[in-house]
Amino acid sequence: MANFEWIDGDLLTSILTERYGSELKRVVSYEVAFATKKGDNYASEMYRVKVQLDIGEHVNKSLILKVMPSGEIQQKVMEENSIYAREIIIYGRIMPKIYELLRSIGDASIISPLCLTTTDTPKQMLVFEDAREQGFKMVDRRLGLDLDHSRLVIVKLAKLHACSKIIYDDNPALFELTMEGCISDDPKKQTYLPYYRCVRQVMRLVSQWNKDGRWEKILRKLESLYGKIIPYGCDVYRRRDDSFNVLNHNDIWINNMLFSYGDGTGVKDLLLLDYQLSFYGSPGVDINFFLYGSLQPKVRSAHFPELIQLYHSTLRCTLEQLQYRGTIPTLPDIHVEIIRKGFHRVNAVFQMLPIAMMERSEDADMDLLLGDGPHSEACRRELFDNPRYVSVLPALLQEFDLAGYLD
Repeated sequence: MANFEWIDGDLLTSILTERYGSELKRVVSYEVAFATKKGDNYASEMYRVKVQLDIGEHVNKSLILKVMPSGEIQQKVMEENSIYAREIIIYGRIMPKIYELLRSIGDASIISPLCLTTTDTPKQMLVFEDAREQGFKMVDRRLGLDLDHSRLVIVKLAKLHACSKIIYDDNPALFELTMEGCISDDPKKQTYLPYYRCVRQVMRLVSQWNKDGRWEKILRKLESLYGKIIPYGCDVYRRRDDSFNVLNHNDIWINNMLFSYGDGTGVKDLLLLDYQLSFYGSPGVDINFFLYGSLQPKVRSAHFPELIQLYHSTLRCTLEQLQYRGTIPTLPDIHVEIIRKGFHRVNAVFQMLPIAMMERSEDADMDLLLGDGPHSEACRRELFDNPRYVSVLPALLQEFDLAGYLD
């Protein structure tokens, strides 16, 4: 049974006082439930609290409490990578500056849910307005995004990147916690490495397909890649100061997105969630991870150049309107960055895609998936044996081989 006892009237009064000040008379009543299903948010625990409060009149409000995860391995990853502090800076200091820039050019875009406050007691958490009250909702992560949803993400991502570049140039100290990626050469920051053991599962699948020897070349390359995947991962997060760098969301997959819809008009708007792993570096990091971890394969195959062009035109237009004084990258420059950081599409397919396509998220336990021992190994095998994942992996491996990403 879930333990919600730590979410009490005193905590809610403290949180709501930040928002309403002396207007808040009292918390009349509240109900607590999980905001997402287990497995939908692997790097946090999410609670929805429906509150009735007295501010001279009774008002109903819904809050989202985003709490650091309770799993031992997950907590270690969070602590070593300054996850909590990083997200506080993004929501509390960088995102307001992004909105100032956008409003200055008449752009009313909202990129993320409103963060009301943060607190360390009784647990480390961020408190948000519940975007569900504005009609936002998650989509089925297993299916991947169609073209209309993908275009929305690309546009918001380009605006986030453009504004972050201007803010960085004005105040680079704000980005101090985002300068190192989640996989690093730093021997004190190695807890993220278990995510990379997934290449063993891909090797296992390919060896099963290799009865007639057709997969021999790719299998040999995967066996070699196993010893190089950590350095290759570090290269993704190696920043070149002479290149165009931006604040990458760095965990841009379907469950970190909320969409809203018009009446009979399809998808209308998007919010991006979770900046726990944000990284200042090449825009190719976000673009590769998004295109290969969240799109329907047929959409990526048919519309890849179109989506890159849309990203670039939005980036260029936003920078020009904001009178950016630096050199704006050309469309070929963006393609170069995507190729240069192209190994991140392998990371997306080997790490994120199996989780995105997982059927029974209620069985998910990230500590178990990242752990050692036979039970953890059995869980990983089940994750990768998902027919939905197995059906798309062969074509992706052949693509990566032709592009040189398995060499």
